[in-house]
Amino acid sequence: MNPLNPNDAAASDPMPQAAQAAPEVDATEPAPNPAAPRAQREPAVLTLPDWKGAAASHWLTHWEQQHGLRRVNQHDWQRPLRGDWMMQLQEAVLTHERCHLLAHGLAAHLVDAWLRHTQQACRVLSVVLVDPIDLNDAETREVLFTWKPMTPQAWGVPTAVLWKERNPSPALSACLNAWGVQPLGTGEPVGGGVVGGWAHLPEYWGEHEGAAQSAEAGHTW
Repeated sequence: MNPLNPNDAAASDPMPQAAQAAPEVDATEPAPNPAAPRAQREPAVLTLPDWKGAAASHWLTHWEQQHGLRRVNQHDWQRPLRGDWMMQLQEAVLTHERCHLLAHGLAAHLVDAWLRHTQQACRVLSVVLVDPIDLNDAETREVLFTWKPMTPQAWGVPTAVLWKERNPSPALSACLNAWGVQPLGTGEPVGGGVVGGWAHLPEYWGEHEGAAQSAEAGHTW
């Protein structure tokens, strides 16, 4: 039985059929890394790019290649369907006993939708949102009109936000504050390059991995 509710997606956002061939993805796919691949990090960090994807030169692609993070792909980065992307995330999470989610831009809303419907949230040690976008913004709403804005309801998973290139709108700030989202660093934008913000992440992940290990060690079975 699939633990994800298949009736979640709106009629305008159908689940993909297995028989459909996925369209080719061009610049949104990272180029092969000529260097020897890094060992994949454990517990896994699953990355979710923004709605236009992350090309070979993107900071997220560099983080994946340099630090062993694992991208959750989906079928069309230019016209992302929430139901399709949720299924890809569900399948990725199910392959790991424990993982962290690193969600950029629109992917924050994808994580919001997934956590409200999945039965696998217990596998997620933490979530880091990077530059989440405000779907109430007029320009964004015009392009991504099938997506629903996040609501101020906590997920029950430790969550932090890293601002690299954006400043939050008042509505988005209120939503994040209602969840008790922890800002990484000073809360000010750290810059969009490969270096900006990375130093905060291993410490944050390690903190929650340690907490999970302590909880498991103290549990009486």
